[in-house]
Amino acid sequence: MTETDRAGRGRWPFRRRGRGARSGTESPAARSQPSSAPVPGPSPAPDGTADEGELEGLGSYRITHHEGEDGIPVVNVKLSLTPSGMTRMKLGHLATEHGPHHPEVVRLSFELAQQLRQEGEFDEAEEVLRWVVAERRADLGPAHPDTLAAETALASLLRDRGRPEDAERLRRSVFAQREATLGPDHPDTLTALGDLALVVLALGQHEEAERLARTALQRRTRVLGSEHKDTLGSRNTLAGVLRARGALGEAGALYLSVLRDAERLLGRKSELSLTARINHAAVQYHLGHVAQAARSMRDAVRQSVDIKGVGHPDTLSAHATLGAMLQALGKVEEAAAELRAAVVGMERLHGPDHPDVLKYRTSLAATFFNTGRHAQAEEECRLVVAGYERLYGTADPRTVKARENLRMVRAARG
Repeated sequence: MTETDRAGRGRWPFRRRGRGARSGTESPAARSQPSSAPVPGPSPAPDGTADEGELEGLGSYRITHHEGEDGIPVVNVKLSLTPSGMTRMKLGHLATEHGPHHPEVVRLSFELAQQLRQEGEFDEAEEVLRWVVAERRADLGPAHPDTLAAETALASLLRDRGRPEDAERLRRSVFAQREATLGPDHPDTLTALGDLALVVLALGQHEEAERLARTALQRRTRVLGSEHKDTLGSRNTLAGVLRARGALGEAGALYLSVLRDAERLLGRKSELSLTARINHAAVQYHLGHVAQAARSMRDAVRQSVDIKGVGHPDTLSAHATLGAMLQALGKVEEAAAELRAAVVGMERLHGPDHPDVLKYRTSLAATFFNTGRHAQAEEECRLVVAGYERLYGTADPRTVKARENLRMVRAARG
C-alpha cells in the first residue's frame, strides 16, 4: 500500500490537544509524525515557592525551587501524567522507531482512544477511533475481530454523543460481519445484535428494536442459559424496548426480575443491577408510584457514585431523573440541586450543545419557573434555544418548542 493510499485513512497521527479543543492548527508536516520532544515548562519560581500548571495533552507539572547547601540552587520537578498522557509518550517513541502505521502503534492508539473517552476528551477520542478503524480496515480487512472491535467502540461513542444515525450504520455492519463469520449463535454475534437493538430503539424504530431484542434474548437463553449475565443483559434490553413502546407493566416486571437476579448472581455492585434499579424506578414513576420511585432513584444515585464515579454520564443521568421525581413530589429545592448537578457535569463532559445537556437544562428551567424564579428560568431557556439552534437549526421542532418556552417565561416576567 502506498503512502497516498494511507493518507486517505485519516489525519490523526499524532496531535496533542487540550481539553475542549475542537480543531487543530498544526501544519500538515507537524501532523504527519508524532513529537517525542519534551514539553517546555516555565522557569522555576522564586526561592521557596512552587509553580504548577498543565502540560497540554499529557497531565500537569509542579516545579519547586529553593537554596540548597553551600548556596547551590535546588530545583525539583514533578510530572503527573494522565493515563492518556503516558500512552501519548509511548506512541511518540514507538511511532518514531517503527512508523505511524505499525500494528503496535494502531493498537496503542486504540487504547489511547478509550482513555480519552474516560477522561472526557470526546472530540479527540472520536478522531482517534476513526483513524484506527480506517487503519484496521485497510490492513486487516472489514471482518477481522480487531476491525470490528474498533467499529463497535466508535459506534458506542457516537451513540453516547447523541448521533444514533451514525452509530446505526456501524452497528449494522458489525452485526452482519459477526453473523457471517462467527455464526448466529456466537456470543460476539449476540452482543452485536443487542447493541443494534439499542441503537435502533434510540432512533424510535420500536417494532424492529423489539424483534431484535427478543431474538437476542431467545438465542442467549438457548446458548448460555437463563442465569448467565449476558442473558440478564438481554432481558434488560427487551424491558427497555417494551418501556419505549408503552408496555410499562410488562417492562417494570421484567426490570424487577433482572434487578433481583443480578443482585443475587452478580452482587449489588454490578453495573447490571444498577441499570435495572434505575430503569425500574423510572417505570414506577411513570406508573404513578412517585415516592417509591424517588426512594429507589436516590439509592441508584449512591450506587452509581460508588460503582462509576461522581462525574460519569450514568451518574449524571441518575441525578437528572431523581430531580424530575423530586419536582413531581413538590421538593423543588432538592430537585433543582439534582438537575443542576446533571447540567454542570454533562456540560463539562460534552460541552453546552449536547442533547442531554439541553434536556437537563430544560428540566432545570421548568423547576425554576414553577417556583417563581423567572429570571433564572429565562436564562436557562435562553441557553437551551441557543444550543438547539446551533445543533439542529432554527426550524427544527425542538428549537421551535424551546423558543415557545422562552417566550412563555418572558411573558410571565412581564
